[in-house]
Amino acid sequence: MERDEREKWSEGQIQEVPAPGMITKLERQKRNRERVNVYIDDSYAFAIHEDVLVKYRLIKGRQIDKEEMQGILEAEEKNRAEHYALRYIGFRPRTVHEVQVYLLGKGFPEEAAEEVVQRCLKQGYLDDRRYAEQWVEERMRLKPRGRHLLRQELRNRGIDENTIEHAVEGLAHDTELEACLEAARKKYSKVRFATYAEMRNKVGPFLQRKGFGLEIINRVLEILKSELCQR
Repeated sequence: MERDEREKWSEGQIQEVPAPGMITKLERQKRNRERVNVYIDDSYAFAIHEDVLVKYRLIKGRQIDKEEMQGILEAEEKNRAEHYALRYIGFRPRTVHEVQVYLLGKGFPEEAAEEVVQRCLKQGYLDDRRYAEQWVEERMRLKPRGRHLLRQELRNRGIDENTIEHAVEGLAHDTELEACLEAARKKYSKVRFATYAEMRNKVGPFLQRKGFGLEIINRVLEILKSELCQR
């Protein structure tokens, strides 16, 4: 196997467990200096991250049996899963559910995905409560919407109901009212309705789609009556 093909292949999951034997060569990859190609009995066997190499004290001349080989490859699989997860989280905050789905989609075993998620939780890289609170705050600041739609968006990201309610309960009633009013004004600032009924039939459903409740919508419609209605 040519070097470029070997290093490209080694970035994927190891398809089968190599035969046990003696380590005859350790070769650091040129494209990724953190990964090492391992040769057993003078034949390329697999590639692992240097952290796994150190953990198992793999050196030239060391004999590896079948059981230890399996442990090394499982450790490498979890190490790879963790690197994928951290890179995924690095782009923007993620939920526990999103990371689990992402890792499973990359072909990692459920056990490895779950262990990595638990490690990320312990280290503070994942926090669904903080995520939900920040989601509500950002949505209300950039794209105003009501509690109903906020709840649905968080459910779609795998947040549990208790965490959702905790985040939404922190939203002040006046803040939601202002957001509803802002959304209506932004959409219909240049529109004049002939009657209040016409405005209600047009603006009301729009605000419902934005996730606002009927009580807040009715208050907003009353406020907008003098602004948007001719009579």
